[in-house]
Amino acid sequence: MTSDSSFSVQAQGEGFAPAIVEGLDPADISDPAASRALRRALWSHALVCVRCERPLDEREARALAMAFGAVKDPVGRTRDGGPLRYSEERQIVDAGFVLTDELRAELGDLLFGGDVLRPGLFETFHTDDTYTERPALATVLFARELPSSGGGDTSFIDMRAAYELLDQPMRAQLDGLWAGHSYNNHGVFPPRVSAAGPCEELVDVVHPIVRAHPVTGEPALYFDLDRATHIEGMDETAGRALLQSLQDHAETAAPRYAHRWRTHDVLIWDNASVQHKASGDFAVGEPRNFWRFMIEGPVPAAYVPAN
Repeated sequence: MTSDSSFSVQAQGEGFAPAIVEGLDPADISDPAASRALRRALWSHALVCVRCERPLDEREARALAMAFGAVKDPVGRTRDGGPLRYSEERQIVDAGFVLTDELRAELGDLLFGGDVLRPGLFETFHTDDTYTERPALATVLFARELPSSGGGDTSFIDMRAAYELLDQPMRAQLDGLWAGHSYNNHGVFPPRVSAAGPCEELVDVVHPIVRAHPVTGEPALYFDLDRATHIEGMDETAGRALLQSLQDHAETAAPRYAHRWRTHDVLIWDNASVQHKASGDFAVGEPRNFWRFMIEGPVPAAYVPAN
C-alpha cells in the first residue's frame, strides 16, 4: 500500500485487479505528488478504481482525469487531410439506452457498433480509440447512474499476460506485424457489429500487433477486432484468422477481472495493456450511465525484443 497525505492506494493481492484508491479529496487532485502516485498505480496495475463518496461535478471530474495525463480532444484526420471531431472531450456513455423503431428509422444507416437493441452497450472485448492515429492511452470512466437490479459489470483481460503466454515461435511470428484499423471494418469479424456513419471519413490507420508501452516499455498484444481489418503484408483471410486466434487465446488464457460497479466509482484503465467489455446482464430499460474522458496517447510503437 502507498499513501498520500489525503488518500491511500491499495493493491488487491497478487492477481490481476485494480489498485483501489480511497480517501481522495477532489480538492487535492491537482497536487503533483497525488498525480504521480495515481499514475504509478495505473502503469503498475493497468487498472485503478477511485472510490468516491459523492458524485464529482464536471470540473472535478476533468481534474481527476488530468491527473493521468492531458485530456484528449477527440479530433481525427480525414482521408482528404481535414479535421473531424468524432466525439466530445467529456463523453456521455449510455449503455442502457434502448433503440426504438422510431429512432432506428430516424438514424437511418448510422450504426454505433454496439448491441442491436442497446447500441451503447459493447459486449465484446475491445480497446478504445484504435481507429485513430494517436489512440487514447487511458480511459477514465465515472459512474453516474447504475442499474437498480444490479449487473452491468465491466470485464478486463490482461493483454500483457496474453503476450507472455504465447510460445516463442508465435512471438517471433508477430515481430514486425502491423494490423490495419478503420472506424467501419465492414463486419470482417462476425458476429461483431460494425460502426457506420460520418466517422468513416477518418483516415485508416495501422498499429503494431505487439505494442511497447509508452511509459514502461512492456510488451502487450494490441488490436481491436471491432475495428481491425487486416494484417499488413498478409493475405486478408490468413491475417484475419491470425488476429482471431490471438483474440481467442487472450480470452481463454489471460487473467480476467470483472468490476462490479459501486455508486460514484471512477475506473481508469490503460488501453496499451488491457481490453475491456461491458456486460448486458441488467434489465432492458434500466440506466447504465457514465461520463468518459480519454487521455492523450502517442502514436503506438512496436515492441522490439532484446537479442
